[in-house]
Amino acid sequence: MDFRQLRYALSVSKERSFTKAAKRLNISQSAVSEQVKLLEEEIGFELFSRTSRGIESTDRGRTFLYESERVMGDLLSLTDTAKRLRGAMLDTLTIGMGSGMAQLFIPRLFGNLKADLPGIRLEISTAPTRNIFSELHEERIDAGLAIESDPDRLPAGLVFDRLADAEMALIVPPKHPLARARQAVDIGRLVAEPFIMSELTVGYGQAVFSLFTDLGIRPNVVAVVDNIETMKIIVQSGGGIAIVPRACAENEVALGLLKALPIAPARNVAFSLFRRRQPLSRRKEAALLKIRDLLKW
Repeated sequence: MDFRQLRYALSVSKERSFTKAAKRLNISQSAVSEQVKLLEEEIGFELFSRTSRGIESTDRGRTFLYESERVMGDLLSLTDTAKRLRGAMLDTLTIGMGSGMAQLFIPRLFGNLKADLPGIRLEISTAPTRNIFSELHEERIDAGLAIESDPDRLPAGLVFDRLADAEMALIVPPKHPLARARQAVDIGRLVAEPFIMSELTVGYGQAVFSLFTDLGIRPNVVAVVDNIETMKIIVQSGGGIAIVPRACAENEVALGLLKALPIAPARNVAFSLFRRRQPLSRRKEAALLKIRDLLKW
């Protein structure tokens, strides 16, 4: 029994498929099957069975794999210990962040970083929700800050903690006729307006698009971009209007670059911290818990 066999078996359990596990691990399916078979021969029972719904863990397999996750977490913690003993000062925690979220979360995260996250160096990259989910799934990042999506669109093996709810608002240039509205803007009034959208099937783009489809109408989409910052620049330049989380446009509103208006029907979206179900090292697990507490409100 070795670390590699446990890792392969846990991937099969997560993906519920030998083929998908092999793709995720970037190795051949035969290699995954061979190592899982060797592991089963060593422990004396089968970990998986085939059903009409795909690969399922056996009763003994579930217990064994649960304990395997715990053991792998302990092994990763030994790596942390070795780094400290040889003088390595920092562990790197990689986080993907949805566009437009920096002004919401960065001040909270970096208020007192050295005291809040001792021994941790953060690597933060900005990416669309779809990319964050993909990179989490492929173990390229440790956690992701993104807007909750339809659960059916969340890759298998990911879990999340909700951090905050945010009101969606219509953003327009200050001189746009809608900027003079004294009450919530009815979505039905926006059908003919040039609309800037993002990621129509995931994240907040999905929430915005559903505002229209729920009413049986379609927006006049003139551009689809992959980040809120670009959307705000397009709106500022007079290229269209958009609906974004109000909190993501507060700086531009304060500077008089944009006007943010309530919409009807009102719609909120949830910001969440996403991660893989399998454990990280103890040090990283503690850091993620601290980040969750720092960012939740």
